[in-house]
Amino acid sequence: MGRRKAGYVWIDKKTGHLYARVQLRDSNGKAKQIYKRALNPTHAEQLASEILEESDARGQGYIEGRSMTFRKLADWYKNEYVIPPVYSDGKKVEGMRTWESERLKIDRIAAELGRELINDMDETIFRKYKLKRLKSVSITTVNRDFESVRAMFRKAKKKKWIKEVPDFDGFIEKSLENRRTVTVTNIDEKKILKEARKLITTSAPRLYALIIALRDSGARPNELYPVNDYSEDKSMYEPVRWKDLFDEKGQFRNITKLVSYKGKLREERLAVITERMKKAFLELWRFLEHSKNVTPANAARLDNMVFPHTTYKKSWDIVRTAAGYPDLRLRDLRRDWVTRLGRLGYSDKLAQRGAGHKKMQTSFEYTEFDEAAALQAKLLLDKDNR
Repeated sequence: MGRRKAGYVWIDKKTGHLYARVQLRDSNGKAKQIYKRALNPTHAEQLASEILEESDARGQGYIEGRSMTFRKLADWYKNEYVIPPVYSDGKKVEGMRTWESERLKIDRIAAELGRELINDMDETIFRKYKLKRLKSVSITTVNRDFESVRAMFRKAKKKKWIKEVPDFDGFIEKSLENRRTVTVTNIDEKKILKEARKLITTSAPRLYALIIALRDSGARPNELYPVNDYSEDKSMYEPVRWKDLFDEKGQFRNITKLVSYKGKLREERLAVITERMKKAFLELWRFLEHSKNVTPANAARLDNMVFPHTTYKKSWDIVRTAAGYPDLRLRDLRRDWVTRLGRLGYSDKLAQRGAGHKKMQTSFEYTEFDEAAALQAKLLLDKDNR
């Protein structure tokens, strides 16, 4: 912290307004004048004293934070923290897996709040932003926005650019989020697979097998294919490869391993390969062997990915719309995996592990008392009543 001069009372001759004025010097020795509007000379002296105390407590960060806008904070935060993930011994030590989408989100927020000084941002500013956003997006999206803003302000406090992190309790309202309750019935599944089969020999030969794999294995989409991974470094994902499906004799395995980078750790877990998955994989393998339009990197070779593309959105839009489920997401196909096993009497805890859920609460959120479960309960109760 550079040298400073004591605070004193200053009057603006043009307006007649009274201010506390303190001169501080930044790390380059340049003088910075700090002004605060006062009610009277005594109040001005009090404010000057507070400025000096605050500068003592926060050092150079106090001067830097005084002129920092939300846009400057956003740019700094992106460059420092919103970067591609770096892994060491299977642990994420830096960056974000979703760094690209997070950057876009922060830029969008900064487009609205960028001119605001971070030390002046209060409940009024955040509430206006929230009300405006809620006109076009859900409360879930707004909550995610404020979670990012809160993370930025926490880093700003560590740098001592602000004294305290604003209170976000009234702006991040998880209790108002609508829990996604999606189950795919047998009838739904038949419609979806029927439409997917139509694309096997045309525009999307892999989608049919992908849908069945998501339904039966309990895998997350990013454990089967590199979801939206357009980077050259593919360390973010380790999707299933053909060699993961075959044993030493060239026969399909009954189980394989899935690799997840969810959170900060690289984790492995077992996944089943059901009989219908085997049939779908075998059909896909044979199609790729005879197709003339498949590149070597995507061909039926043991070292290649089964699902090498970064997105299947275009073909999935065709299928879900034709089947009559325009809002169904690919990742929804595994949501009722725990429910399906539960209906069959499988252990809740084992299903939790199989789905890759660390907390039982997450598995609970993925479990639905749907129509099939209700009918099963009826059969059991009728049997007991007899």
